[in-house]
Parts: sequence; C-alpha cells; structure tokens
Amino acid sequence: MDEILAKAGSQAVTFAIKSGVSLASTYAIKTITGFILKIPRDDAKRIERLKVKLQDRIEIVSYAIDLIRLVAARGNTNLESTLRLTKDLKDEIDQFDDKIKELTERIEGSRSSKAQNESIKAVESYIKDLLDRIEEITPFINLSLTTSGANLSTNLANNVSPGLLLSASNYIIKNNEQFKGEDKQVGPSFEITYFSVFYHLPSEKNQSIRVTWKEDIKRGFAKVIRKKSPEHEFEYKLRIEQTFDDERYHNTEDGEEVEKIIEFDICQIVKLFFSVSGKLLKLEERDTPVLVLKTDKNIHGKKDHDNASMENIEWFALGQYDSIDDSSDDEEDKEDSSSVTSSVSQYEDATDLVKAEKEKLSGSISLLEYIIRLVSLQYNDETSILDVKDERLSVYLHDENPNAIRSTERDINTLDKDLGKVTITES
Repeated sequence: MDEILAKAGSQAVTFAIKSGVSLASTYAIKTITGFILKIPRDDAKRIERLKVKLQDRIEIVSYAIDLIRLVAARGNTNLESTLRLTKDLKDEIDQFDDKIKELTERIEGSRSSKAQNESIKAVESYIKDLLDRIEEITPFINLSLTTSGANLSTNLANNVSPGLLLSASNYIIKNNEQFKGEDKQVGPSFEITYFSVFYHLPSEKNQSIRVTWKEDIKRGFAKVIRKKSPEHEFEYKLRIEQTFDDERYHNTEDGEEVEKIIEFDICQIVKLFFSVSGKLLKLEERDTPVLVLKTDKNIHGKKDHDNASMENIEWFALGQYDSIDDSSDDEEDKEDSSSVTSSVSQYEDATDLVKAEKEKLSGSISLLEYIIRLVSLQYNDETSILDVKDERLSVYLHDENPNAIRSTERDINTLDKDLGKVTITES
C-alpha cells in the first residue's frame, strides 16, 4: 500500500518515534542532582562540576542522535549502523540512571562513612565513563550525518503552506493554554467522508493485489482531542462521529442502524499520505483533497513504538464531504438564511457569528493534516511546539515522497494516466 500511494503522487510523512535518548538523559541528570544533595559539600562540588559537563555533552549529542533516528525512520538505510551505536548509548544512559538510584539508596540506608565514600567514588567513576563514551561516539555521529546525505535543513519544504501552518499552530497553542487536565478538542471539527480499505488476494489470472476503497461514512465529523493522561503531558486521539444527516437513507427503526463512532490514539498513526485529489487514488473520482492514514492498533504509547506490529496495520482515508445537489436547495437556503438572521440578533456584531461558526466547523482536510502533524510532534517530544527546535519541526513538515504533488496546478488527468499499472478498484 505504501508503494501504491507513493506512485499516486501523495505527500508522505512518517511519524517519528519518541525522543528517547534526550528523555532518558533528562532522568539521569535529575537523579545525579538528587544524589548531590545527600553527600558532603566537598564531594558535592566535585560531582556537580562533572554533572554540568555531562549535561552539556548530553544535550549536544542527544539532539544529533534524535535527528538520526528521525531520518532513519524515513528509510535512510545509510544510518543503520549509526543507529546501533546510538541504541547502545541510550541503553547505557538508562543503566546509568538505575545505578545512580541504587547508589543513592545505599547511602540513605547506611551510616558507614566507608560505604558512603565508596558510593561517591563509584558515581564519579560512572560519570567519567559516560563522558568518555559520549566523546568516543561523537565523531562517528558527525561522520554518519555528513556521509548519509540526510537533509537536516531548517528551511520549510516548498509544499508547506505558511497560512495553514500558522492556523494549525494557533489552534494547538490555544489548546495548550486552555487545557486543564480534562479532554479538550483541538481546533474545529472537520466535515469529512470516511473510507476504509481492504485487499483482494491475487487470482490465478491476475497476479497483482487489488485494493478496494469502501465508503463507510458518507458524512462525519473528525475531531482531534487532547486527552487526560497520567503518563504523558501531551496525548491526543482522533475521533470520527458519523451523522445520518447526509442525504442518504438510513434504517434507524429499532436501532437496526446507528451512527458510528471511530476513535484511536494519534500515536497509533505511523504514516500519513496527503493527495490534492482523491481521483489519483480512484476514490469515487474525487477531485478534492484526501488524507490517507496508516495506523497500528498495537501501539499504545510506549517509547520507540516497541510494540509496533505488522498484524494490526489498518488503513483509512478522509475525504472532503461533498453534499449532493438537490432542487430543494433554494428553499433550504432560504430557511437557513432566516435561521442565521434570527441567530445574529444574539450577537453584538454579525462578524462574531461568522467567527464562531468558523471555529466550530471546517472542511479543510489540509488544516486537519497540519494539526495531526504538529500534535504528533508535541506528543513525541513531550514539549510545546513553541519550544521545539527548528530542525525537529522541519523534519515533521518535510515531504519524504519524491513523487508527491507539489502544486495543485498540475494536470490531474495526466497524472492519472501514469497510474495505469496500479490496480486500484472502486467498491
């Protein structure tokens, strides 16, 4: 499916693993600080100097390591050997943190000055060893980044819309300010059509796998919601609510057909594809934008996606909802106009009503894409997007698919002809 969507010219983004090295190192530094408070002043000064030196080194190298892991997650095989080195360093930092805790507990539980002195010397030795390890690995990291051809520029990609980026950022920052520990929606609701996907195994006559997109929800509302979480400061879910007000017949008698609600954590999104036209994916010949999401239901927020799998991969697409033209539209418009006019009286100015309605509902699939990208970044880095470094932001906004459409002015029909070999069929 990844290859099919790449051929279709979709803009692809792989959502990165968490910033595990820098998070682990933060815990290690905090543990050393607690240790210093429990030892004699002269020893504390010596350990403090080593701690500051270690903190500086870790801040430099961990950021480079996180960038390597981000680039490698997007398919750069040149960085695989470096990844093994960085994993070893991360393991050493984790073990270092555990060892410091053990030594701290030993000091608290012992009144012997000899045992305390041994613990202090052990801590000092561990810090020096970790410093030596970091200095040893740094040249290899620099060499790996230089020779890998990885693009770590902080410049925004050509396909990034500054307007949409600012709008998405504004919604997220506003949500950060207003979040009080209870579930709260980020930005507006998005009026969408929901498609699911399934595969047809190759037959004897046709050896290619056919992919069928099926419209599950004609009209629904997609919402990004920040969740209350005891484990993470920033955690989000995507909620899709079906509405039967979709110009279709629904058998609702005796509860035979009920409106669907689909919900999953944002951290379960492992890849995102955006196409300016659903026609490229042959989604009912749509010429409006489509957002395709690859999700792994086996991910439950653990670091590094350790429990990621191949068995629980699910695909679905969100298209812009298009209402069906009807001869009764004129009468309905008149009724709607009358309703809006009466509602305006509740506002001091008509612009207040327009502003309020825009904040509640949006049809922009592109805006939804940017919100998902940025909240994923906040979740993975466990920090506000205002505090994220430019390099990290650039990676999350970078289009990794060389076949992606970079301009809506390109001829959709011409591109569609290039997909003759891709056997995607409509339901």
